Amino acid sequence: MRDVRKKRIYDFSLRILHPTILPYAFAVAACQSIPDTLQIAGTVEIRELRIASLTTGRVARLLKDEGDTVRRGDTIAILEQPGLVAQLEQRRAQAQAAQRRTAEVLAAVADSTRAANDLARAARLRDQGIMSPQQYDNLAAVAAAAAARLQAVRAAPSESRAAAAGVAVTEAIQDELVLTAPVDGIVLTRFLGAGEAAGIGAPIVSLGVTGEPWVRAYVGERFLARLHLGQTMAIHADGIRGTIDGRLIEIAPRAEFTPRAALTERERADLVFAIKVRFDDPAGRLKAGLPVTLEVPLAP
Repeated sequence: MRDVRKKRIYDFSLRILHPTILPYAFAVAACQSIPDTLQIAGTVEIRELRIASLTTGRVARLLKDEGDTVRRGDTIAILEQPGLVAQLEQRRAQAQAAQRRTAEVLAAVADSTRAANDLARAARLRDQGIMSPQQYDNLAAVAAAAAARLQAVRAAPSESRAAAAGVAVTEAIQDELVLTAPVDGIVLTRFLGAGEAAGIGAPIVSLGVTGEPWVRAYVGERFLARLHLGQTMAIHADGIRGTIDGRLIEIAPRAEFTPRAALTERERADLVFAIKVRFDDPAGRLKAGLPVTLEVPLAP
């Protein structure tokens, strides 16, 4: 108690005898309160993709389990639709028949043109009395039959295109029943199992993109003006020798309250901005969820 009382008397006398010292003291304290390098805690995160089908079906097989590593193009799951294979065969047969009818159009056009020319010549011969009316009637019947046949097959090209489109639609549905990995990653969660029904857009598995990791951290608003996009910073992690270079790629446009689990009681009321730091780690040493420390150089 006596030491505390002596310190108070000394501070009071210092203010009276040396009033000009106080502004300099506060300036020195202010300079010392904002360091040139900031160390903040962060967490390694990865982007999560939810793999879903654009059509309904029942899960026939799941080829990957949780924790399995996948490469781009690997088959993850196979769905099935009852009757889809038979429907595809039916539409392919219809398309082939329509294609054959299309080939008959040229022959029908040729027959109709020839019959019409024969009928025109027969009309002149009939008028000259060279051809009998019975012969002319026979040629007229042939021309009428050729015209009717041409009219019947004239719609074949449209039918062929419609049948081909039907085959393409069914094949597209069949392709959607095979789910493949769009990128390299790791299977995080299986939402459905074999035999369960999957709806349109319902996720079947979630995939973590391990090739694009980043660190999420929070910076106090008083340091925000001394950060800029693209600046480099060092990433430290327990158990990993050395540091990994990171690059600031995103600063949140809106402030939020600091996470209660990360800072002290006094700092919980401060506003912070979330930042995103991208880094390259080909060896995969920094796993998702790993706590790290960012060493951030502050601009002057």
